[in-house]
Amino acid sequence: MHLQIRTTPTTSPPDVEKLLGRLADGGVNIAGAGGSDVEFGGEFAFAPHDEDVTKAYEVLDKHKYTYRVLEFEVDPELTLCWLKDEPGELYRCISKVSAENLRTGRIIRDVLIGVPESGRGVPVQIYSESVRTPASLDSGSTSGTTQSQS
Repeated sequence: MHLQIRTTPTTSPPDVEKLLGRLADGGVNIAGAGGSDVEFGGEFAFAPHDEDVTKAYEVLDKHKYTYRVLEFEVDPELTLCWLKDEPGELYRCISKVSAENLRTGRIIRDVLIGVPESGRGVPVQIYSESVRTPASLDSGSTSGTTQSQS
């Protein structure tokens, strides 16, 4: 579960069920899914099993879904944690991501929880987006309007 595909399930009207049916008909086995406001203009995020990535692209292209792909260890917005079945594991993961996000000027958009994998645990992908802060600007300095004290 090294990548995440994000799409808006846009048929008319938006329909997550139709998207999932098309992926199932295409033989795509989904290892994890999540998202927010998925039928209100938001994105549906899913992680196909590694061997089904090409099939997922084919289904999305065939049905003209717009999508984007985030890859763990390539895209800094995507973090992957492997959780044990123990109290506090999701908290540990989110705490780690939150600390990194504070440093880099991001906030968590959504969480994708996958199916347990033998010997590895439960995969959790955290998708974070940049917010405009001095830490997130390339120059490292703020620009724009300033207020002077009178």
